[in-house]
Amino acid sequence: MKQQYGLVSCAAFPLHATLAGNVHATVTEEELIAVLDPLLSEATAFTTYNAGIERHGKGFAYNVHHLPDGTPNPEMVDLVLSVNTALAPVSTVQPDFLFKPFDPAEFRAHLSVASHELTLRPDLYEETGEFLDTLDADPPKRFTTDTISLFRFHSGDWNAQWWRDMTWVHVRSWRLGGAEAAVTG
Repeated sequence: MKQQYGLVSCAAFPLHATLAGNVHATVTEEELIAVLDPLLSEATAFTTYNAGIERHGKGFAYNVHHLPDGTPNPEMVDLVLSVNTALAPVSTVQPDFLFKPFDPAEFRAHLSVASHELTLRPDLYEETGEFLDTLDADPPKRFTTDTISLFRFHSGDWNAQWWRDMTWVHVRSWRLGGAEAAVTG
């Protein structure tokens, strides 16, 4: 996307499927980890299915929300609801020009391919979709979700083109399925 259209926002992030986005912690990182640790230490790994690239809001993303039969993956949905419920008392959501507060009815697990800049460049939307349709990529149709990571993000202005200056730091990872948590910082 960068080489073809100069779209860089998706690549500004570590590869991820968002469980809780645009969350501003009201506690220290250590307290945030203490809130998430009991939940994620008990969570088990599960199979995630990739339904391919789809239109996602005003962008494009791999759909990793659904099972092969088209129904939502209950293990993904349960994990997302549990994480957001745990975070609610220790965080605030501050909507900006692209993000809205978490709504379980609208949540769709995805791996973004092209998104944020397309809000500002709707003239590229159809062309980007056509370009993605021509790519001869063969990503895995399923994979094991076995690691959950916590990242700290920073931007000078979340209400502007934050992908231009955003930085991120890996804070902590939890291995699902009873494995010992991998801690780096």
